[in-house]
Amino acid sequence: MLSKARSNLPNATGDLSTDEVAAFPNWTVFTQKKEGAIHLHAGSLGAPNADFAQMFAREHYGQDQPCSSLWIGPREIFTANDGVQETYEVFVQWVAGGRHEHVGVVEAENGADAKTKCVGQFIGDKEYHTIWSAPNSILTKIESATNMIWRKTTDQNYRLAKGYSRVVRQKWDAIRAGAAVDKYQEEDLKDTF
Repeated sequence: MLSKARSNLPNATGDLSTDEVAAFPNWTVFTQKKEGAIHLHAGSLGAPNADFAQMFAREHYGQDQPCSSLWIGPREIFTANDGVQETYEVFVQWVAGGRHEHVGVVEAENGADAKTKCVGQFIGDKEYHTIWSAPNSILTKIESATNMIWRKTTDQNYRLAKGYSRVVRQKWDAIRAGAAVDKYQEEDLKDTF
């Protein structure tokens, strides 16, 4: 069934098929929780293009908790060794299963060169698991100062675990209070009649 918004589109044909959604490119998202903190790999999402990837990232990664910056790029750019001469953001996964974290910026001829320069400039003799690099020309950067990520205008504590327990407790208290009133009235009627 189409939503009202989608049914107003001139070429709306219905819901997307599973095959269509599965064919969406994968996008990698890095988040910076506080100004000045490092960007950490937050996860991935599927989206048909960069515009949708940015919207989905804002909704999914920028709404779970305050976020000052999001970086989004097609998954394949992070592991690619090809490319052109430009500025690359480099990310290191220090241990297997850990999150990639942003360690710096290098000028490089391609992805492989960026990874080599990352080792020389940021890693040295330290142990690490993998390195990702992303050309700045392809990486989308969303900064909260110029492009709102976290909605500060509405209370969204219900989306957080800490807010959920308070809301649920209030609802249960209301139900219990209502049950207590019902029981009192029932007993009062018996005693009266």
